[in-house]
This record gives sequence, structure tokens and C-alpha cells, in this order.
Amino acid sequence: GLSSAEHPLLGAMLSLPQTDGVVFTSRLSLRTHPWLADHAVQGTVIFPGTGYVELAIRAGDSVDCDRLDELVLEAPLVLPAQGGVQVQVVVGDADTPAAAGARRRSVAIYACLDGQDAWTRHATGVVSATTPHPGQDQADGVFDPVSQAWPAPGATELDTSQFYEQLSEGGFLAYGPVFRGLSKAWKNGNQILAEVELPEAGRGLASSFGIHPALLDAALHSTVFVGLDSAQEGGLPFSFTDVVLRASGASRLRVALTRMGPDEVAVAVADSTGLPVLSIGSLTVRPVAAGSIATSTGDGALLRMQWIDATLSAAPAEEWTVVDRSGSANADLEAVSAALDEGAAPQAVVLAAAGDPRAVVDSTHELTVWVLQQVQRWLSG
Repeated sequence: GLSSAEHPLLGAMLSLPQTDGVVFTSRLSLRTHPWLADHAVQGTVIFPGTGYVELAIRAGDSVDCDRLDELVLEAPLVLPAQGGVQVQVVVGDADTPAAAGARRRSVAIYACLDGQDAWTRHATGVVSATTPHPGQDQADGVFDPVSQAWPAPGATELDTSQFYEQLSEGGFLAYGPVFRGLSKAWKNGNQILAEVELPEAGRGLASSFGIHPALLDAALHSTVFVGLDSAQEGGLPFSFTDVVLRASGASRLRVALTRMGPDEVAVAVADSTGLPVLSIGSLTVRPVAAGSIATSTGDGALLRMQWIDATLSAAPAEEWTVVDRSGSANADLEAVSAALDEGAAPQAVVLAAAGDPRAVVDSTHELTVWVLQQVQRWLSG
């Protein structure tokens, strides 16, 4: 009962009985989609916001809804280092108001870690086949392949030579090769103009997407130059409105971004000849608090057995100061502290901790508390 979704991020689709809704299913992992590993936030690989846009556009196309009215990202989708995540894109029933004659449908994107039963909703939105409202199609009129030169006359070129190196300095964002698509940028009045291109490693799949998430993500990197408050503080896409895809399969783009508010920008995207590819009526960026993206994906990675290389002091063993739990060797850390006060700093201090093999759990708790206390006393002294 499944049909092929014919999309790199989606495996199959099926129609829901007794409704005209549609469900797309898929499984994503860093093994099957290794390019996703090039998108890391706070040291954690997460599914890019532009990937949700691509999924929603594909889902809308299947029900003849070519406009993404709204898409709100509710929770980051962390991709585990091992295993993968199940994904479902659910398109709701058609809502057809008699007066407006508009076809609107809800769309929601869910994910569940392999081996688990709990599904998380990561994005919700609305797709439609409505007549566009005035001013929604920013790509029309921004790029004119006949009369408008590129870049616009008088535009000031910005330095992008170390753009990604500088972006990663704070440790918030880390883009790998596939996502490093921004090549040039200019400031033209209240607009930022940019050129982006998929690196060679990602071009092979470009024709299979409506718009490759890494390419669209690179088109949004120049929000840093627009001066959005959240982009400067370390922000990520929060919501997209009035998104229309006009041409698919692009690998090189021209981009124009216009600031609409403190955290909001309009985006117009064209191909290398100036023909419109995509428009975003409004992209809102929100700051992400440090540490707010959980590194534990719920797949058991919090506790696991692992070898860790320990580098010992180069000092010979006879110069080690041993602090034994029984107090029989070198008394305790108070003696070590006294030695430090006299300037006789030991080359290395070793905590000798041995437990009771007949009561492993209790002994482990007791020893852990003791070691922690000794480290705290050492640091406080």
C-alpha cells in the first residue's frame, strides 16, 4: 500500500483512508545521509531548518498545494551518531471555505528515534493553493534578468574570505563542506546580496530536491550581514511564511535579503541568470540559549562503556604523592596542602581508592563521594 515518495529525504507515501490526507515516511541517519553531519549546532548534529521547508514543499506538491503559507519549527531534531530516526510528514484534510475558494491543508513533521515509541512533533505549518497576496512574491521584481545588472550598481562587496572560520569561533555553529556555500556578498542600501553554490560534494543530489537544504541554508547565512539581532547572538530559523518554490534542482543561486524587523528578513532567490527560484515572504530568527540543544538523543548514549586514554605524569613513580583512603600513606590531602604551603609541590598526586567487591553498588557510591570531596578540598586549597 506504499508508493515511492521519489525524494532523497522521503522513502514512501500513502493516502489515509476515509480522508484525503497523506502521510510520508522516511528514516534519516548519518550513514544514509552523511551530508547532514555537516550541520552542527552547539556541537550537536541537528536536522537543518531548511530541511523542514523542503519536506513541507514536497508534501504540499503531492496534494496540489504549491505555497507554504507558514512553517514553525518547534523543536530541534538531533541526529544520533549511531542509528537513526524515523520521520513522518502528515498532510491533513483539505479545508475549502466556500467564500474564499482556497485549498488549505495542515502539515506536521514528526520524528522518533530507532527503537523507541515516543514521537516528537518538530514542525507544523499550512500549505495552500491560494492566489498570492500583493507583495508576497518578493522574487518577482527583485531580479530582472534583462534590465538589472548583478550585483546592483553601487553595491559594496563584503569580505567573506574567512566567513565560516569566524562563524565557528564561538562554538555555536559548525558547518562542514556541504553547507559552506556562501561565496560572495554585497551590501546594497537596506539589502544584502549574496551568491551561494553547492560544493562539489553536494551537487550530485541537487536535481533530486526542490531546493537542496544545504543550498538554501547557505542562502540564509548572509543574515549575519543584515544585522538581525538574533543572528548576531547565535540564532536559528524559527518560522517561515509565504514560501513559494518556482524552479527546482538549482545548484547556484543569487540571493537578496531585506530586513523587515529586529529578527525578521524577506528572502528572494534566483538562479545564475536572474530567473526567480524561490521567495520567502518572512523568515524569523530566534536566539538559541547556550546548552539548550540536548546532546543526549535518548538512545542510551548518556551511559555507555568506553575506553578513555589517560595521560600520566612524566614524573617517576617515586616522586608521586599518594593519598590513600585509609590514611596510611602520606596521611591525606591536608598533608599535601601543608607541603604546598611550604613550597614543596609534589610532581603528581594520586588518589588511591579501593572498594569492597562484595558490595559493588554501595562501594561505588561511597568511593565516588570520597573522590569528589578530595578534589573539592584540593581545589579550595
